[in-house]
Order: sequence, then C-alpha cells, then structure tokens
Amino acid sequence: MLVDLHTHTSASDGELAPLALLEMQSAAGVGLTAFTDHDTLDGWDRIAAMAAPVPGLPRLLPGIEFSVDAAGREIHVVGLGFDPAHPAIRGGIASQQARRRARAERIAARLEYLGVRGALAAAEREAAGAGLGRPHFARFLVASGRVRTPEEAFHRYLGKGKPAACRMEWPGLEEATGWIRAAGGRAVLAHPLAYKATRSKLRALIGRFRDCGGDAVEVALPGLAAADMALVAQLTREAGLRASAGSDFHATGGWNVPARIPPLPAGLEPVWADWV
Repeated sequence: MLVDLHTHTSASDGELAPLALLEMQSAAGVGLTAFTDHDTLDGWDRIAAMAAPVPGLPRLLPGIEFSVDAAGREIHVVGLGFDPAHPAIRGGIASQQARRRARAERIAARLEYLGVRGALAAAEREAAGAGLGRPHFARFLVASGRVRTPEEAFHRYLGKGKPAACRMEWPGLEEATGWIRAAGGRAVLAHPLAYKATRSKLRALIGRFRDCGGDAVEVALPGLAAADMALVAQLTREAGLRASAGSDFHATGGWNVPARIPPLPAGLEPVWADWV
C-alpha cells in the first residue's frame, strides 16, 4: 500500500481542494494519507463536514505541519494521528495563526513603505480564507505586474534579507511537539535535508527532536538521491526513531507527487504501523 503522510491542500499553500487531492491520490494508489497543511486543520475539517464519505478514497489521518524554532533556525514538524478536537492542537493552531497574521501585517507595512499599495487586502484575497503567508504576497506581486514569477517576488521583496522580509517568532521545538503529543499524535521531523545542515548538525537536530518528544523522521520523499536517503535512514536508526514517508505535494505537474515516493529503507519501523 502506498502511504503519503505529507501533503498540502488549498487550505494552506496547496493547489488542490481537499476532496480533489484525495481523488488524485486514489488514482495514484495511495491507501493512507494525511493533509499536513501549514498551521491549520481547515482541510481536515472540510472533509469531516461532508454528509457522507466518498467510496474508494484513501483513509485520511488528522495531520498538520507546524513551523517551529530550533536554535534560531526554522524547521517544520508534522503532526499525525492526533485528536483534531483536542484543546492543545486547536490552541496551538490559534497561536500560530496569530503569529502569521502579525507577520503579514508587518510585511504589508514594509511593502506600503516601498510604494506597493493594498498588499494586505490583496494577499487576503489570494489566500481565500487560508492562513496568510508569504506565498500569497508573492502571488499578489505577480498579479500586480511588479514581478514575473513568485520566485522573483521572494528574490526582490520577500526572501531573507530583502526589504519586505520579516522574521517570525515561531514556538520552540518542545512546545510544538507538546501540542501534538498532548492530543495523542505522533510528531515527525519533516524533510530533514531541506535545512542544509552538515551531517553532525543534522545528527544533533534529530537527537534534540527526539529529546523534545519527537517520534519519527521523514525518510522517504520524492527526488532524494539514494545516498541522501541512506544518510537520513542511518541517523534515524541511530536516534531510535520511526520513519515516515510523504510527497510534500503542493501542485500537479511538479516533481513531488505520490507515485514518486520511494519505499522505506530496510530496518526502519514505519510511523504508520499503528494505523494500518
């Protein structure tokens, strides 16, 4: 069975609506999945509110992706299989959304100073009810003709060190994993190689994640070179943690689609063993 435990819907920065994503995954052979939208459960809530389940779709676990601070560096922690109504999760989401809103207002103020008018309202329209983030400002900058691509928007305005960049004060690693574990879920360190850490620093990060209540590391992702996946697998085994797999899907036509998720390397216990 194909498992995809890292995906994004239009509830955050994904292209597809929740039901459309499930239908796409079903066609790809996915049997177990989770929406891991950034700091929101809106996608899960939309499916849970449906009058009747649609037959043939993958089993959907509650999931989320929290942004957290680890020694001054932003990392992402995926939560899986928790009680979506638990006050710890809902409170964590509320605090994250408040942080996102405050940063969006600071970004808009900086863009206003640079002569870009109406950025906050335009970003809100781009978000269409999803939690405000820099991608929504990037889309507005493209739509307004100031840049040609979202990548250019980050290069000129929104990326680190650029004139509209604003530092986010994310919660600490232990706090965010605490929200997940209090609600009965599993905490997973997402895409560990995305942090561009040396082997020793990555080993230290994984060890700290474990010590803060982490359960698993995302080992199997599309596009990883065999040597890179072997490294993450080795560090996961050394830390005594479970392994997860996911596409980190955002949009059709990209490289990170469910069909490209590789199998877990040998000797790793899958984090989804309790749910299948």
